[in-house]
Amino acid sequence: MARFPKEADKRNDHSRRLMQIEDHPAGYPRFSALVASHDSFHLCRRFSNLRSRLLLIKQDRISSLEKQLQKVDHEETIPLRLGSTREDDNSERKSILSEIDNALADYDCLIIRNHQIFSFEAARPRAVSNLQNWIKGTGCLARHETNYLNYSDDLFCVASMDDTVMIWLETLVECMFTRVRQYFQKSRHLNISRDPNVHITPKPSITRVARVLMTPFIATLLLAPVIVCNCLSSLIARLFTIVIAATMFIAILSGSTKAKTVELVVAGATYTTVLIVFISSASMPRD
Repeated sequence: MARFPKEADKRNDHSRRLMQIEDHPAGYPRFSALVASHDSFHLCRRFSNLRSRLLLIKQDRISSLEKQLQKVDHEETIPLRLGSTREDDNSERKSILSEIDNALADYDCLIIRNHQIFSFEAARPRAVSNLQNWIKGTGCLARHETNYLNYSDDLFCVASMDDTVMIWLETLVECMFTRVRQYFQKSRHLNISRDPNVHITPKPSITRVARVLMTPFIATLLLAPVIVCNCLSSLIARLFTIVIAATMFIAILSGSTKAKTVELVVAGATYTTVLIVFISSASMPRD
């Protein structure tokens, strides 16, 4: 009887073990597990050309109905029908207005759907190439059903993306983890995949390391002008340092984040004000 608890514990430990990609049947189950293992793998096609064509067709249909309505209005012989909707018994006009209502509803729905689709970020080239390499290496999916990955310019990522600088740092961290992976061969059961050619680091781990690396960069960006100004005695040199620092700050902020123009102006003004206040207080004569 004493063996049953131990066997139950083994079964519980096995069930708590990280389920790896290779534990799923080959084909779509395994490919779905791979896609679910990282946010950047959730890629879809926008079908931009098809959406544009449908939108143009629906727009032209509404324009045609608009001309039909204008024609019926101009050919109206009883002015009272145009002055009162209650007295308007023109069946042709009512039919056209009904068609316009349905066409506009369909048109607006497509516009909203397109706006939602085009608001997603473009797919990362690294994620696209990773999925393509995995499919070529395993060969467990029909080739014509994975052709969507060949439309790299038309792919978008469903998951929310970080700022540009965070994406770059996360890519750097992923490369670093991949290079030192040979030191963790004994703990391969903790990885998402048993395939020696596949190394997927969990997204939370990458994000934490990337944010740690971001800290000294931000500190240097903010404090370097203060240190330089403290070492300069000339007021003109300090002002020149502020101009360069503020320009670099706004340029880096604009290129590495998704901040809007107003947000850039506010951030730049705040940063410049702090530096000017520091210089003013440092330039005051001391008793």
